[in-house]
Amino acid sequence: MLHKSFQNSAGAALLPAHGIGASATKPAISIAGLRVAFGDVPVLHGVDLAVNKGEALGIVGESGCGKSVTWRAVLGLLPKSAKIGGEARIGDLDLVGARQSVLDRVRGGRIAMIFQDPASALNPVHRIGAQITEALRLHRGLSGAAARAEACRLLDQVGIAAAASRLNAYPHELSGGQNQRVMIAIALAGRPELLIADEPTTALDATVQAQILLLLKDIQRDTGMALVMISHDLAAVAAVCDRACVMYAGQIVETAPKHTLLTAPEHPYTCDLIGAIPPSHGPRMRLTAIAGAPPQRNLPPGCAYAPRCRHAIAVCRTSRPEPRQVAARHSVRCLRLDAGTYQ
Repeated sequence: MLHKSFQNSAGAALLPAHGIGASATKPAISIAGLRVAFGDVPVLHGVDLAVNKGEALGIVGESGCGKSVTWRAVLGLLPKSAKIGGEARIGDLDLVGARQSVLDRVRGGRIAMIFQDPASALNPVHRIGAQITEALRLHRGLSGAAARAEACRLLDQVGIAAAASRLNAYPHELSGGQNQRVMIAIALAGRPELLIADEPTTALDATVQAQILLLLKDIQRDTGMALVMISHDLAAVAAVCDRACVMYAGQIVETAPKHTLLTAPEHPYTCDLIGAIPPSHGPRMRLTAIAGAPPQRNLPPGCAYAPRCRHAIAVCRTSRPEPRQVAARHSVRCLRLDAGTYQ
């Protein structure tokens, strides 16, 4: 098995001996058989996923594997030409195919999303205060002085100094880190049951990244909401999340508690991702290079990862693997599980 230390930019260990387990068992959202195609090009191939109330779930994988598309499909944010199947239930409500009026109530209310680039997500011609109070008016019915007071409280909650004066600022007058905090404040305005953070630290420097990750973790713990963090960064997932999913070519190939996933991965792709990360300390080691590229259109006949997998055997190229439970809360989509340890 692979063992690697995950650290933040300040050098503090991000991987404790045991991950924090979710205390609730009822899912905040349950996704079953989610499929997405753009024209004749399928991009999601039956995603099954549940996020428990109070849980922080990380989703990792290469660009184009379907991480963001999954949640944009759930929230109805894909182009109208996209073909979407399956279901995504929040309570008794199925969001796949739901009317626009229903989605308008859910988005920003029951489910909120923080996008990758705050500079493009915030409206450059409206003041920060107006953008926060708009969310408060739409989802909580607040207006006037009550909305402004709550907007100030939210900015203070996300760590922006002199919050009252910042309400009058435009996005270009704030730093990238401050704008990301504003995005988090807007997301929190509707008191969501589920917060989706899509690469929330991509455009930020290392020090600010660590601050934003700590902020997300603190808010999730204090509010008890469910959190999904989409990231390329396994260290970020280790810092914030309880459980992690690895996606490849529009499928989830491994799901496990974060400690298990990062120290005892079972899927070859997970092992290769971890092997490609330079160690933050200790002796130098040879990194694993993942050969080839993900499938661009249709999946190959067998396992989607077989053309790039160093451990593939004949059956991997002809049979499609189904997820298998290998331990409590640990499932893997791999045909080599019966062949013994191969890491």
